[in-house]
Amino acid sequence: MKAANTVSFQSPQFAVLSDNQLETLHQGTLEVLRRTGVRFHHWEALEMLEYAGAFISDGNLVRFPARLVEETIASVPARIVMCDRNGEPAMCLEGEKVYFGTGSDCLNLLESQPSGPDRCRRFSIDDLVGGYRLCDALPEISFVMSIGIPADVDPDVSYDVQMALMLEHTTKPIVFVTNDVSSCRRAIDMAAAVAGDHKALVEQQHILLYSEPSSPLQQSETAVDKLLLMAEHQLPVVHSPGPLMGGTAPITLAGGLVMSMAEILSGLVVHQLMSPGAPFVFGAGLHHMDMKSAQICYGGPEFQLTKAAVAQMGRWYGMPTWGYAGCSDAKTMDEQAAAEAMQSVLMAKLTGANLIHDVGYMESGLSTSFEMIVLTDELIAMTNSLMNGIEVTEETLMLDELHEAGPGGHFLNTEATMAHFRDFWYPDLLSREIRETWEERGGLPLGARLTEKVQTIISNHRPEPLKEGQKAGLEAILQRIRS
Repeated sequence: MKAANTVSFQSPQFAVLSDNQLETLHQGTLEVLRRTGVRFHHWEALEMLEYAGAFISDGNLVRFPARLVEETIASVPARIVMCDRNGEPAMCLEGEKVYFGTGSDCLNLLESQPSGPDRCRRFSIDDLVGGYRLCDALPEISFVMSIGIPADVDPDVSYDVQMALMLEHTTKPIVFVTNDVSSCRRAIDMAAAVAGDHKALVEQQHILLYSEPSSPLQQSETAVDKLLLMAEHQLPVVHSPGPLMGGTAPITLAGGLVMSMAEILSGLVVHQLMSPGAPFVFGAGLHHMDMKSAQICYGGPEFQLTKAAVAQMGRWYGMPTWGYAGCSDAKTMDEQAAAEAMQSVLMAKLTGANLIHDVGYMESGLSTSFEMIVLTDELIAMTNSLMNGIEVTEETLMLDELHEAGPGGHFLNTEATMAHFRDFWYPDLLSREIRETWEERGGLPLGARLTEKVQTIISNHRPEPLKEGQKAGLEAILQRIRS
């Protein structure tokens, strides 16, 4: 028997903005850029902007005609394919495809203890190596950021050491951070040494730079230097504001979004003037300040709304997008951390930003937990199944099987059950067994199972090693830096 008018499946989606709201936010952003402007602390950028038709006053205040902004938006590629260390495609940043990775540069590692409270301590090189191995092994972690700042390294070379360690201890794509244009150039050189040369690196797009404006409405010399360098090399960059509503941004969500977009788009204009068509990712980390604690909020529902709005605006502009998940304001790996991680992962999936970073962030971005990274990997796998939606076809309606089983029958031994029971998601760490079985296996709570998996992976997983020439190229660059 056939059913009429069946359809396949529709993935669940969440949209926070209507078409009218998208247009209103865009027009508001254009008005801020036209009337208020953005200060550029960079003489070369000012010359480029003035030549392109921007209006310069008061030394370095730049105001933008709408034409210049909208022409720039139209020049940005809608798709970026990032490869792994071997040059194989790993992430296609387009549409609503979602990929998750860690955050960068936390001061502290939150170390879970078998007994007693978690221990918070400064990162070491060994911790970073362990973290990169962990991420390399986890199937749902698609890219790696630096995670932490090593305390046992000269601060002048810490960004260089991070980059070298990431290139050596994971094959996955890298999102990197640097403190100035010189360290950015060295990071590019290191990645080129591993890729084969700079031309091969551009083809592979193995690395992406994370950069920030200086809220409110300023572009620093350092940030613009790095923007221009990445554009010159045709390598992807995200120039993501991180303002606090009520502090460095207006207190309302709409006002914060308009300011953030003005900062993104003003940076984008300079980036595209340097090299039209250079790859650029649209993103902003618009938080609000908790006025009771004066702290940034990673777990608040408002942050989920601004992330959703930024992803939607970026797609409306036709650009790849940037987001956040797997992060928490909790101080230890507890129920709050798990709840906030689940909320953020689910929202990231439903809103469809392409690059989702900060997996593992705790304490509002001051600490990283390896257990949080492992938990988030499990939550991503869970939400992957949710995003599959419900397939509705002649085959999946099972009308003939229902007829054969009839009232009071069962479906345990049918061919369809044998063929499809593996279609459901089966957890690796979350427990479904009966209590007796759980107790026989040690009766470990989830936190202990997370720590056990972290330790097992770090002890046993070894990423594909660099070839001798690649390793030598990295060492030569590091040696020049230290000498």
